[in-house]
Amino acid sequence: PAVGRGVFATCDIPAGEVIEISPVLVLGEEEYTGRKKVEASQLRGYVFTWGRDGSMAVALGIGSLFNHSTSPNITYSLDYTQYTISYRTAKPIQRGEELCIFYGHSVRF
Repeated sequence: PAVGRGVFATCDIPAGEVIEISPVLVLGEEEYTGRKKVEASQLRGYVFTWGRDGSMAVALGIGSLFNHSTSPNITYSLDYTQYTISYRTAKPIQRGEELCIFYGHSVRF
């Protein structure tokens, strides 16, 4: 797809449903930006800001494959103690509909 890999509903999903709990792999600031390898790689488009110390997290499972939307139908929450990201439907989803999250206001493609 032109917009990225993407995640699509295989069935109707009600609002408020947890659809994924992704464990994360945390990369410290030095790992992510200090060596420039990850930041310059394809992985750059699949990470989440993790905390306030410059760390980034790769969500395992389907977590890093949700595309961005300014009208997302999925919300997510970070659990710093369990090292997970939980994804929940923000509204009813129809089978075949793309599942999207809001990356933030500073997103650039």
